[in-house]
Order: sequence, then C-alpha cells, then structure tokens
Amino acid sequence: MTGFIVGLLVGIVIGAAATIIVTLIRSRAERQHIAATAQQMRETFAALAAEALDANSKRLADQAAATLESKKALIDQSVSAVNERLNQLGQFMQKTESDRRESFGSLTSSLASLSLTTGELHKVLASTQRRGAWGEKMADDILRLAGLVKNVNYSRQSAEDAESGRPDFTFFLPNDLKVNMDVKFPLDAYRNYLDAETEDVREGELRSLAAAVRNHIRAVAGRGYVDVKGGTVDYVIVFLASEQIVSLALGAQPDLVDEALAKKVVLASPMTLYAMLAVIRQAAENANIMRTADEVLALLAAFNKQWQLYCDKMDKLGQRLDQAASEYEDLHTTRTSQLQRPLDKIEDLRAARELPSDLEQG
Repeated sequence: MTGFIVGLLVGIVIGAAATIIVTLIRSRAERQHIAATAQQMRETFAALAAEALDANSKRLADQAAATLESKKALIDQSVSAVNERLNQLGQFMQKTESDRRESFGSLTSSLASLSLTTGELHKVLASTQRRGAWGEKMADDILRLAGLVKNVNYSRQSAEDAESGRPDFTFFLPNDLKVNMDVKFPLDAYRNYLDAETEDVREGELRSLAAAVRNHIRAVAGRGYVDVKGGTVDYVIVFLASEQIVSLALGAQPDLVDEALAKKVVLASPMTLYAMLAVIRQAAENANIMRTADEVLALLAAFNKQWQLYCDKMDKLGQRLDQAASEYEDLHTTRTSQLQRPLDKIEDLRAARELPSDLEQG
C-alpha cells in the first residue's frame, strides 16, 4: 500500500513536471518527444508502482493469513475448552438429575410412610383409653430415666384396673407413706388449638385447653387419691404428658397452680415429674440407709451385751484358773514336800536296817 502511494505521488510529480516542460518548450517536435518520454516515464513508474503494490499486497496477505491461522488456533483451543467444560457440565447435570430423582423417590417413600404412621397414630390416639395409655407410656419412660424400679419404688394399675378408679401410679415413700399420681393427656383440646386457622379461633381453643386441664384437676381432687389416714401424703400428682400443654394451660390461666394446690393437687410436666421422682428416689435411698444404720446399731447393741457377758465369764474363769493354779502350786510344793518327808525317813530307816529287797519291792 505504501509503494502504491509513493508511485502515485511520483507519477503526479512527473506529470506536473512534464506539463511544465511541454508548456515551456514551444517546439512541436520537442513537445512530442518530451510527451513520449513523459508517457514512457509514466508507464514505467506505473509498472513500478503496480509491482510494489503487488509485493505489499502479497506480504500483507501472508501476514493476514499467519495471523488468521494463530487466531484460528486460539479460537479452536478456546472452543475445545468450552466444549470440554460443557461436557463436564452436562455430566454433572445428568448426575444431579439422577440423584434428584433418587432422593425424590426416597422422599416420596418417606412421606408415604410418615403419612401412614401419622394415620395410625391418629387412630391410636382417637380413643380416651389409648390416649391414657400413651401418657402412661411417657410416664414409664420418665420413671425408668429416674432410676425407679417397679414394685420396689412404685406400683401401677393394670389394664384390667383402668376403670376401677384407682390411681395410675403409686410411689412408695419412707415411713410407710405413699403418693398417688394420675396421668392426663388432653390431646383433643391441644389438637384443636394447633389446627386453628385464625387467631380468634386459636384464643378460644386455648381457653378450652385450660378449661380441660382445670376440669381434670377438679375431677382428680374428688377421687379420694389423698387419704392421710390410709398412708398417703397430703397431695396427689397430676401428670400432663406434654411440656407445651402445661405451658399453654398455665399461660392462659395462671391461677391454675393456685387452684390445684388448694385442692391438694400438684401439676407436673415431664421435666418437673423427673425432678419429683429424683427426690422420691433419693428419699427412699436415704430411708433405706437410715433403716440399715438402725439395724446395724441394734446389732451392735446386742453384740455389746453379749460381749459384756463374755467378758464377765472370762473374768470368772480367770479367777478360777488363778485359784486352781494357786492350789496346784500348793499341791506341787507344800503338800508334795510334806508327803516326801515321811518317805525320805522310811528310805533312811530301810537303808539303815538293810531290809531285804523283796520287802523293798513290797
């Protein structure tokens, strides 16, 4: 491109110079000669310019081709990398979709199982007796956690005695005392509270829940579970098998506690029941320790009495032994000496008279 421009400029200059020369030279022949020369120069320079333009065009074309080849290689490399990443992304998406389908299948199965379990649980808790059994099962778990042993620390009514009016549980206390416990699980009122769709309805169901707990307190207070003459303490425990039910009932009716205590009823949630049972177990253990200590003291007293008798007998025996030893010493010394003297005299007489040996033997 540069050679073309240079050739073009040279041609223009030469053309201008030739025009000036032609103008200055008046001779026609000279003008023709000069014109021919100028035409020849013009053609020569045009050829040179065309040749320079071709060379430059060829060089530019080669450079452009080389640049295009390198750009193409870079583009191919980039496209290859993009294709590889797209393939990896496709594989990841396929694996994710497979995992999603598998997880969705497991979730669907779990939801179906949960729905079935919920339905069965709803059926189980539909009857009052089964709800009571559910509450008693929770009480059993707490008793086990507290370390109490059935028929040792407590007793519970059997399924046959469920309608007999007996307390659900009876705990054994020191000094032959006992405390009774009734189990309550007001599921219907609690479920209605949870299913309420508006705040007004929920407030009404909450009042109904508190009323259900209050009515049960009054019912238990009239069942004769507190019998001081019969060996019970001066209160009965009412176990509500849900922390949230207790919290909701006391939040709606804070005077429930005062009314319950006035009727000799102690409300217990799972946590407070565990604390009560821990105290009962500790009291029973302390009573057993004290009872054992009393028995040990009684045994020590009996042993001490026998020990004194033994010591007295030993003293008397010692005195008798001392007396026997003294008498033995007297026999061994004085009496033996007194008996030996006549024998010595007899021996002396025999020896003096030389008695015969047969007399000696006799």
